Amino acid sequence: MSTKGLRNSLKSGWNRVFGDRAAASPGPSLTQPTAGVQPPKQGKHSTEASPSNATEPHARPNPSVAKAQATRATTEDGAKEADPYATASLEKIPKSPSCQTQAQPVEPQAEDPLATETTERSPVLSPSQELWNAAYDSLANGGDDAEDKDTGMDKDTVKLVKCYVKTLATILSAEASSDADSVAAELEDKSKRQTHMRRLVKEGQAKISTPSKITMGVGDVAQFILSAKGMIDAAVGNIPQAALPWAGVCVGLQILSNPGRATQSNLAGIAHVVFRMDWYCTLSEHLLKKDRVDDSLGSILPQLKARIIALYKALLLYQMKSVCSYYRHQGLGFLRSLANWDDWDADLKAVTDAEENLLNDWDKYDKLKAESLRSELVKLAEGIVGMLGDIHQTLQDFVDLQKTIRRDDMEATCRRELRVVDPHHDMERIERSKDELVDDAYRWILHTEEYTEFTNWYDNRPNGSPCRLLWVNGPAGTGKTMLMIGIIRELSRLPVALTPKLSFFFCQGTDTDLNNATAVLRSLIWLLLLQQPGLISHLLQKYIESGDALFKDRNAFYALSEAFQNMLKDPDLSPVYFAVDALDECEQGLADLIKLISASLTLTDKVKWLVSSRPSVELKTPDTAGSLVELDAQRLEDPVNAYINHKLSILETREGYDGRVLAEVAAEVRLRAKNTFLWVALALKELDREDKNHNLVHGMYAPSIIRKMPSGLSELYNHMMIRIEEGMEKDPQYCKTVLVSTVLAYRPLTLSELAVLADLPLGMHPRTIVKKCGSFLTTKDETVYLIHQSAKDYLDENYTSRLQLAGVAQGHADIGMRSIKAMSSVLKQNIYNLDFGFRPMDITPPKPDPLAKIRYSCVFWADHLCFENGESPACKQELTDDGRVFEFLKERFLYWLESLSLLGNLSDGVQSIRRLLHIAQSQPDKSPRFAGFLKDAEKFVLSHGSIIERAPLQTYGSALVFSPTMSAIRNEQWKERLPFIRNVNGIRDHWSAHQQTLEGHSNSVSSVAFSPDGRTLASASRDKTVRLWDTATGAHQRTLEGHSDSDETVRLWDTATGAHQRTLEGHSDWVTSVAFSPDGRTLASASHDKTVRLWDTATGAHHRTLDVDVAIRQLSFSGDGSSLHTYRGVLDITCGTASPASTTLALFVREQWIVCDSKILLWLPPDYRATSVAVFRNTVALGHASGGVSFMELTV
Repeated sequence: MSTKGLRNSLKSGWNRVFGDRAAASPGPSLTQPTAGVQPPKQGKHSTEASPSNATEPHARPNPSVAKAQATRATTEDGAKEADPYATASLEKIPKSPSCQTQAQPVEPQAEDPLATETTERSPVLSPSQELWNAAYDSLANGGDDAEDKDTGMDKDTVKLVKCYVKTLATILSAEASSDADSVAAELEDKSKRQTHMRRLVKEGQAKISTPSKITMGVGDVAQFILSAKGMIDAAVGNIPQAALPWAGVCVGLQILSNPGRATQSNLAGIAHVVFRMDWYCTLSEHLLKKDRVDDSLGSILPQLKARIIALYKALLLYQMKSVCSYYRHQGLGFLRSLANWDDWDADLKAVTDAEENLLNDWDKYDKLKAESLRSELVKLAEGIVGMLGDIHQTLQDFVDLQKTIRRDDMEATCRRELRVVDPHHDMERIERSKDELVDDAYRWILHTEEYTEFTNWYDNRPNGSPCRLLWVNGPAGTGKTMLMIGIIRELSRLPVALTPKLSFFFCQGTDTDLNNATAVLRSLIWLLLLQQPGLISHLLQKYIESGDALFKDRNAFYALSEAFQNMLKDPDLSPVYFAVDALDECEQGLADLIKLISASLTLTDKVKWLVSSRPSVELKTPDTAGSLVELDAQRLEDPVNAYINHKLSILETREGYDGRVLAEVAAEVRLRAKNTFLWVALALKELDREDKNHNLVHGMYAPSIIRKMPSGLSELYNHMMIRIEEGMEKDPQYCKTVLVSTVLAYRPLTLSELAVLADLPLGMHPRTIVKKCGSFLTTKDETVYLIHQSAKDYLDENYTSRLQLAGVAQGHADIGMRSIKAMSSVLKQNIYNLDFGFRPMDITPPKPDPLAKIRYSCVFWADHLCFENGESPACKQELTDDGRVFEFLKERFLYWLESLSLLGNLSDGVQSIRRLLHIAQSQPDKSPRFAGFLKDAEKFVLSHGSIIERAPLQTYGSALVFSPTMSAIRNEQWKERLPFIRNVNGIRDHWSAHQQTLEGHSNSVSSVAFSPDGRTLASASRDKTVRLWDTATGAHQRTLEGHSDSDETVRLWDTATGAHQRTLEGHSDWVTSVAFSPDGRTLASASHDKTVRLWDTATGAHHRTLDVDVAIRQLSFSGDGSSLHTYRGVLDITCGTASPASTTLALFVREQWIVCDSKILLWLPPDYRATSVAVFRNTVALGHASGGVSFMELTV
């Protein structure tokens, strides 16, 4: 249940208990008349109460976090009126006689035996005041009952009370007494005690952070502090008995505002006490009211009072101990000898036990008279705790909970498409692939000054800027990733109510899916949205317009950056940590990512960044200069020593590893490790090697093995390679092919995929060879990983000398051809045995999955063959008319497309075809038939890709049937058509020049234009949007909004970010066409006002107006940018004259014809008639009334 829902539930529940009585007459106002302000008139919030209401007690629930501070609005007659919700809650506070309005008499309290010390001059104290005083006096006297003396309380409590009083006076008061005894003496008089405590509370309220500062603080605790502050304002102003306990609450809130300085169990107890304090204060007033006491039960009353006093003593004792302990750590060591400072769970249990004892006795006392009332009150008290949330709930629990909550379908789909990986799972995998996280190896960082400043969300430093960017840097292998995991684990374990949100990502250079800035940003946003779902509003509209292309196209990072920055500027954003590990492994877009980090620090003070990398990363920018703090991961030796000790403790149980051997091994490792965790891990892993009899290294040989290992990672890797080369028989060859495949692969490989790429013998399990590859590789969850980025760096640098003399290009060629061999033996029609209309989103792969071992091959085989444009001799030979690649595609092209559709990678197939075509066209004498086939294949996929992607088996149905009769694919593969297809007539013979139809507009397209480089097409529609398209793939890139109608303007946008830059005004009628000059510096616009205007794209300045005799609907610049081509002739830009003919070749659409230099070329069927046209070189783009855009390439 949400906080809002729970609040409404509690409010309605309370009204059920007290609603009838409250409805009889409104409760008394909480405001006292003051000078210059008249009380409100009789009415809804009148200060006058009926007699029945004046004597009827009401218990008050806690105000909700969101409505905690009672705000007041000025009424028409000048009086201040409480916030309606706050009034509903606060009006029900039971009033002690001493705090009634002046119109109400005070009842005498002489009957109460606890009030015998009150003198004639002293004000009459309420029962609650007397009970709090009795509890305080008992503690000040060291505990005056038998139970206290049995526990030895009297030995420490006197000291504790004096320490507490002294600390309160020091912390809350500007005029603290230096003598604890004199302060304690002042509090011996009960009336002076109230006055003194109220003064301390007022001064304590001033110490609590202002709302503007609190809202910059830590998560839900900020609202919690505001809530409690509002309770103090109301309670102390209207319930004098609250002063004594709330003085300690003021300090408790200061502790909660900086939770990093207290223990989690203590924080839990403080939150429990603070949030229930108003319930405790009103409890006795409600319970001991005279008109609620039945004469027949009067003998039980003293026992009930004793229970309340016991509860109040436990509460005061917990407050005293918390305050003294906290400020002991802050330098106010007034009490240093008290034992058991840190047994907070036991202390909190004493409070909850006292509550339980009281409720049990109350149950017996009130069972006959108020059973239903008591039950409701107990439930409400429990609900109040629920409003805060379980203080022990961790951030990880919170994230897990959010994952299970059902969201709106569109939001859920958006988040699902946004997800790259779950960073939590990535962190678990990294931990398992490395060694166990050793506490002592990372906890040191938690005690550094840099980390303390980083986790302090309140800038208390008198000089300098707050630390908002903590950079953990160090050379390879120094444990940066494990440090990051340790910090993330530590932040995740903090109570969710007292800590910011946390979003993180681990860059991994060996995985192309995880080594780019877009993947980083997608994952950070994904985790952020799980924790703060409301922020998805800044992303959803873009997703609705663009679909998953928003996250995948070449402008994805820029589009997501805009949404991300809008999220950071959202006023509802809760404070959040962003953590990114291994920035140096972000191989694509690192500079853009650093710019985004820098920009975020200027947008809001609710974000902090924790990043790690090697020192070579340029993280210092003008925007980060004031917030960046560096932390050297290699600064201490103790963490590495702790890691060494941990690793050696594992060896203790092995044969021969006695104390002497372990000490010798430890000394050798420390000598050579040079404070490098990875060196330690790799060196000690050598002791886990097995001989031919599968026996582990005996302890007696361990020291000599370590001595043979050189210092330095590169030298150690070289040592490991020598060991591999000394292996038995063909083991060195197999190990090297495995290492080649792992290093050159574009993502981590499964064991079955590795067996294919390394061409391992059928009888050899790949795991066996992986184990023989020294410590270069590790296996987790059936996937093989390089042990560390430094291992990949070493193998890349020494590839030719250590792995393959023929070089990297030959290695890629080998992987490509092995992939083709494997696909040829596995691929077939309907490999998953599906129905003809089955969609990939519904697919659950069969077990065993026939595609499992060739998944990588299906997607990446062409990338390997086209490495460096296929320059290796082996590639050139295979990419010809007689090569095996052409043979494979002729026989299994449709099978391959089906597999790509099943894997969700059909778009990769289009790119693969284009790369192969580029290479085939570069050697026309050897590959004419192969190039022709690839052109046909490209047409086939572009024309039918939409249906193939949605229904894989329609590759053999619709795609084959509606391909031209002369299509090479159709002729080669016609035998593969679905069984219900016999023959088809009326199909055209050749592919049309029409390449693609781009669909997305909801109204007719009024104008289209190419970018200067021809790579992007913009289409404007009567739906008041402009859409950008990738001309190579037809993919929708983004939607630009801004036009309100045919508003006679031209608007310029940044195509990378979608940001509106400027509006060009000057036309007196609607704009019909626009065109960019080849250099992109000039924009031409034509309008129904019979003019063509020229604009400077950089400044928006108007250059020239060209008058024409008709409304021009099509414009294009000449190749040199000196003239404008229209279907009516050529416009000279310099002089503004028009000529009826042109010597420059230009394509135009005139009515239903495509013409070139006034020559008719092609008739457009009715379905392809254009409402707008754009031309780039030999490509014509047509906008249609349907809202679609098509374009065709012509040879002229």
